[in-house]
Amino acid sequence: MATVNLIRIRKTIDSDTLRLPELIPFMGHTVDIVIEDQSSNKVPVAATTPGTGDWDAFARAAKALAANYDFDAVADQDAQDLRDAEDQMK
Repeated sequence: MATVNLIRIRKTIDSDTLRLPELIPFMGHTVDIVIEDQSSNKVPVAATTPGTGDWDAFARAAKALAANYDFDAVADQDAQDLRDAEDQMK
């Protein structure tokens, strides 16, 4: 199986001539270069992007989770897991 070497370079394109020293290890190799425009990606309203400090989106997501979360089911599952573990030890 072939080994895949992957790097990610995040750069604002400010020229049609780029200097990317991160590519030096790949000199002489055939590689694929993919460019994705991050500004065109649509972020869902309830999403929180790490580092953005979008705490309102976090609060909305937490509220939606709490409204639909079955805390009793979690406790029941934990109890069943303990019973199964005890049965396995017999």
